[in-house]
Amino acid sequence: MNRIVVLCCVLFTGMHAAGQQATISVRDNTIIKQLFFEGLKDKLNENYEKSNESFSRVAALDPGNAAAWYEIALLNFRQNKMPEAEAAIKTAVKLDRNNLWYWKLLAELYKTTGNMAQLIPAFDQLIRLSPEQKSFYFDRANALSIAGKKEEALAAYDLLEKKFGTSASINRAKQRIAADPLPADSMAVATLYAGQKNFTAAARILKNIAPAHLEDPLYFALSGDILYESGNLPGALRSYKKALKISDQLYGVWEKVLNIHILLGQYKQMIEMGEAALSVYPNQAILYYYMAFALHREEQNDAALGHIKTALSLDGENKELQALIFALKAEILIDERKPDAADVAFEKAVMLDPQNYLIMNNYAYYLALRNENLNKAVALIDVAARALPDDASIADTYALILLKGGKYAVARTWIEKALENKEAENSVYLEHYGDILFLLGEPDNAVVQWKKSRDAGNDSTLLKRKIDEKKYFK
Repeated sequence: MNRIVVLCCVLFTGMHAAGQQATISVRDNTIIKQLFFEGLKDKLNENYEKSNESFSRVAALDPGNAAAWYEIALLNFRQNKMPEAEAAIKTAVKLDRNNLWYWKLLAELYKTTGNMAQLIPAFDQLIRLSPEQKSFYFDRANALSIAGKKEEALAAYDLLEKKFGTSASINRAKQRIAADPLPADSMAVATLYAGQKNFTAAARILKNIAPAHLEDPLYFALSGDILYESGNLPGALRSYKKALKISDQLYGVWEKVLNIHILLGQYKQMIEMGEAALSVYPNQAILYYYMAFALHREEQNDAALGHIKTALSLDGENKELQALIFALKAEILIDERKPDAADVAFEKAVMLDPQNYLIMNNYAYYLALRNENLNKAVALIDVAARALPDDASIADTYALILLKGGKYAVARTWIEKALENKEAENSVYLEHYGDILFLLGEPDNAVVQWKKSRDAGNDSTLLKRKIDEKKYFK
């Protein structure tokens, strides 16, 4: 394939739980479902204000809807609105005391705010719900230590040691308590700095407390987040893998690891990690999507389509994810030279998520490559370009469609827009620019752009022929 726009995202979902609810009319129930869906969609698009409005309306219509309160809490937490987040998540856990995700968010909130007094009972609940999770015991003991409850902290470390065995980190923690001056909640402070995008300060704190957290998966997860946000993807990957080596019960970290492997183009490693993730979380559709993506990149299309089938059988309520899955299926079918089936998959993807403009862009691009149904391609790319006017890939697709339609002057405008800023060395765009210039009657300038495309890494046989013969070939 000439070009593909990668369609990946880390999707965060909470567990929906049913609390004690008042009777709701059929009409209200329909409205609630619609509002909940709109809230999830806006959350994925990071339109937190609009998402919060939808979930708040759900909570107003159905005050016993624990999942809505959880979503409200999560949205406020992401925006550093801690009082609002705390009030909402407390309501959620009151409605459903057996939901692990609700207690996790409450604990994370208290970690961030440094509220050790409330963090300790939150970990009590997490231990009740997941008694084999070592990190909960360790964090509870740390919280007791930070809160100044020395005897209780020592007892908590003893319990941790009895249940999971001795370790250097437990010994260091006990020694730290014996030495008395109790440390500040450095992890909470580092988390707060990271939430404020002050990654330098957060990294400095983590470096200082590293010796005391060598067996704390949350420490390595936070380190990975900071390295990721700082642009150090290999460093983030190493840190995330250290976290997973200590505890494989960190679902979000698995997703981040797979996403980094995609960004680094490490598909074989991604397949290996994806298989490990699925052994722990076999019912997560997004993991099968990641696996299909990597297998496709490794030209294992039969295996990729098998994972596509499994992914589509899971999480049917998540229309955005299903749209991504169908779009990937379309890409695989194109490679398998089944264009009609690919078009059906693209149509399904667009129908499921009519606001995913990158899917529209990919669909339009492949129609243009085949020089088929250009009216459909124009309709798709026009919608995408209006929504994302500064997207270089969409501008390139528009230029290609116009080229195929013989509108070379307008195509030139769009390809020059695509090549602005950081895309000036994009080999695919440069080749298209040369094609358009040749068709506009500027063969010398066309060869200049084709050579730039070659120098930028485009080693296609067709491009070489264009340069050698100084002529455009379809």
